[in-house]
Amino acid sequence: MIIAQLVLPGASEYERKSQRIDFASLSAEHDVRIGEAANADLIHVYAPDEMFVQLDLPYVSNARLRRRRFRRTTPPERVITPLKETAESFIPEAVEENYFAGEKRRAEKPTIGTFARPHLRNIIEQTAARIQRYRDDVDWLLFDITPSPDDLRGVDVWVDPALTENDFDGFVAEAIVAGTAVIASRTAINVQRLEKGRTGVLVPPGDPNEWTHAILAGLFKPELGHSKTVAAQQTASKFRPRHRARALIELYESILQ
Repeated sequence: MIIAQLVLPGASEYERKSQRIDFASLSAEHDVRIGEAANADLIHVYAPDEMFVQLDLPYVSNARLRRRRFRRTTPPERVITPLKETAESFIPEAVEENYFAGEKRRAEKPTIGTFARPHLRNIIEQTAARIQRYRDDVDWLLFDITPSPDDLRGVDVWVDPALTENDFDGFVAEAIVAGTAVIASRTAINVQRLEKGRTGVLVPPGDPNEWTHAILAGLFKPELGHSKTVAAQQTASKFRPRHRARALIELYESILQ
């Protein structure tokens, strides 16, 4: 099978990491080409929430095509999603293999880690200010690029204060795999990642008081979340790339039949 991958401008970090994983997983048995659709059997488009494309081959995407007046548009054969129990095609989230190896290490000071996105600035600043009222020894590291496995293992708690349901960019799955305790907004994707709170702490989005309480408890009362961290380690294999690759191939083949 010849699979073309197109990464459109504005694609989220979740989509970009999915493309890297898909390329690595599928290239062993299929001809996967990045940005080259000529002679391909099918195209996988990694896109922002809205996109404008015109393709002559069958394609799948996470985004529905936005129609434009007076222009021919071709909707995707399948709209894919990492969320279960939706009308769209479920394709599980995956984590790159290098996050599965390595040992957890303790930070010198109580340390939080977060993948920074511009729209999270206010909630982070409000929560950090409240934390400082109680503790002046807490570091909050904000990562502007994809956090490495060492980055995730080097913090005590990984925090994803996502504000919207379409924000999948918190690297919560990577933190779970790396063995780091997770506190995340109660969005649909995080509820699924953390198995309804069994493998991490879920917090109402946008509430700095709730975030402050959850973070301080995670840093200074780790025994309260120990069972969640153990459960997370036992279920981390659900993010292995092979599960996503199998689902993608089944989807591609169903389209090309």
